[in-house]
Amino acid sequence: MPRMARLEMPGSLYHVMARGIDGMKIFGDDEDRKEFLKRFSGHMRACCYKCLAWCLMDNHYHFLLRSNENPLSKLMRPLNGGYARWFNNKYQRKGYLYQDRFKSVLCQDQEYSRSLIRYIHLNPLRARKVYSLEELKKYRWSGHAFLINKSGALGKEFHERNEALRQFGHTEKKAIKRYYSYLAESIDTDNLEKSGLLPDDDLVELSGSNKGWPAVIGDPEFAKAAMERHAVGIYRKHRKADYASEMEKLAGRICGEYSIKKGDLLSRGRKSCRSDARALFCYHAHVEELIPLSVIGRFLRITHISAARLSLRGEKLLKPEASAKRN
Repeated sequence: MPRMARLEMPGSLYHVMARGIDGMKIFGDDEDRKEFLKRFSGHMRACCYKCLAWCLMDNHYHFLLRSNENPLSKLMRPLNGGYARWFNNKYQRKGYLYQDRFKSVLCQDQEYSRSLIRYIHLNPLRARKVYSLEELKKYRWSGHAFLINKSGALGKEFHERNEALRQFGHTEKKAIKRYYSYLAESIDTDNLEKSGLLPDDDLVELSGSNKGWPAVIGDPEFAKAAMERHAVGIYRKHRKADYASEMEKLAGRICGEYSIKKGDLLSRGRKSCRSDARALFCYHAHVEELIPLSVIGRFLRITHISAARLSLRGEKLLKPEASAKRN
């Protein structure tokens, strides 16, 4: 049975996980963990992602990552593949190290990202590797210690501390205090396994990602929009070879409607007619013609993240027409 396409939206947050096959340990000792983090740091620099939270356990790991135009696979495939070869060579074993491919869950910003930072960093507490927040400061293999600025903590090479703290406050001191309180209020001292757990709906998404579903954590509107874009990522209306001619035809139509030249459509600017034309071009090309954002971006000489933003703006210009098409 073919794998389902991974749900990806450039510039978004992803909870990324991988587990050892049949529950086996993927980290036998601290040398393994150091090797894995060294590789992770190098691949993070190569693809320019940002890490907001992380945790290594014996048989699995968690990351909260902010993506860019590079697909998740550009980071995760060489990381997992390279580390698995190193691990097998060290322990003189053969075969797969991980339980299927890595899992990823698209996450909405703000409250949902805060919940995931807490969920990831409290993993050692739920697993009873430590028994309190005070002990968690000494656990080397998560981002908690680095986030609260503990001396000697790991993560300097790859953990985007400032962006992670901005989820909790505008100044470092206030953000650390709010972050620490946020973790503390979720700890169930009578049952540590419940500490920092996500709401049931979000846990279902995590479980679904382990089964290969495209998973989303966020409010209903965010989830609906993400799943609609996921459908765009699966189905194509045109051959790749026809994208250029289709965009040329669409550009001609848009330029005619706005009485502008193609050069105006390709130029950035704040003039309302030109800006509106570019936004509608992106919307029609991506949503109606199902042309990938990266292709649209190259046509307009912008990044595909900018193309995505223009597409959303184009949808707003067309409302309620665009809304009617979805319903």
